[in-house]
Amino acid sequence: MGLDLRRAEPADVERLAAVHVRCWQETYRGMLSDGFLDSRVPADRLPLWRHLLESAEPGVVWVASDGGTLVGFAGVHHVPAGDTTHAAAPPSSGDLELWGLYLLASHQGLGLGRRLLEAALGTSAASLWVAADNGRAIGFYRHFGFEPDGAADTIPDWEHLREIRMVRAGQPRQ
Repeated sequence: MGLDLRRAEPADVERLAAVHVRCWQETYRGMLSDGFLDSRVPADRLPLWRHLLESAEPGVVWVASDGGTLVGFAGVHHVPAGDTTHAAAPPSSGDLELWGLYLLASHQGLGLGRRLLEAALGTSAASLWVAADNGRAIGFYRHFGFEPDGAADTIPDWEHLREIRMVRAGQPRQ
């Protein structure tokens, strides 16, 4: 397999939207209703991906591909001061937040998740939000130094999916 990582480009918009929705459907099946997940369509994600790839700073979104087929992505941004995305305040203003790391189920366990995380964050201090019932993801993030900090929230538009925040301190470069 030709498993590669690179920075996302504007030409990736449609493929990112499709992978994003497919990953949601694979990841959240059993946590959210089938009707909710089946109603998600790539066309609904296109405006977000266009915005991210046209206005984001370089290196904010990384994509993983297998022989040229997009199979996952990771996105990171700085949490702005006064962020109100979640009810809980950010750990501290301006910290990095991993806002998404998704891989198709067929490509999990191959080291791509680690590679995406390292490309997006390196060893920087960061935070992320993860579904409270997603034990596999929580275990993955713990392996890379993230721990729950006690903050929790729900996403009302997502059938009140409960999330927890995980954080890690920066690691010295070696």
